[in-house]
Amino acid sequence: MTRPFTMTLKAAQESARISLGNSKMPGTTFAQDAFACKVGDKLAKVEGSVCSKCYARKIQRLRPSVNLGWKANLEKARHWLSVNPKQWIESCVFQINRAANKTGESFHRWFDSGDLDSVQQLDAICKVAELTPSIAHWLPTREAGIVKAYKKQGGVIPGNLVIRVSATMIGDKPMRGHENTSTVHVKGTQAYGHSCPAYIQGNACGTCRACWNPSVANVSYPKH
Repeated sequence: MTRPFTMTLKAAQESARISLGNSKMPGTTFAQDAFACKVGDKLAKVEGSVCSKCYARKIQRLRPSVNLGWKANLEKARHWLSVNPKQWIESCVFQINRAANKTGESFHRWFDSGDLDSVQQLDAICKVAELTPSIAHWLPTREAGIVKAYKKQGGVIPGNLVIRVSATMIGDKPMRGHENTSTVHVKGTQAYGHSCPAYIQGNACGTCRACWNPSVANVSYPKH
């Protein structure tokens, strides 16, 4: 039986800030600096790429407090994962469990802004998922190289963590070689697999949980 982590919310947030109350989706989310994305930063400069109209970057430009918070989250992750990964992991586990107990929503999304920063961060996220077995985790990413490197080193993706590797360009087919993927399509054109219904229900998940469902191979999002 996994022991409960004993800490205060304030102490946990000093290492990592898990957010609760995203009106678009259930449960909790974790965000980092979108300007620090590795693959995403390159794609943001390519017209027609899935990152060319990045909403997270727009938010950071418009809202200084959000910008500072997301940058701080990345700085905290880099610091604690280098000196004491256990501290970052336990802080995330504490907040995710606390929120789930409070709201009854057992879903968590990694990176509603930003993306995987390193193999070490992916390893830590997998440990968070292992320590929160009743929570469904979803991680969308363009960092296919980091995911591949993690697996090559013997890393195992927990069954309750769905990593969706994103296609590069709008209209592209799902990337090969990954269990779960995502794509972006222009409204009125072909959507591969499950078409995200958010745009017809107030830009929110509603009752849909396809992104967290490992049996849904690809989720296609309409271009905003």
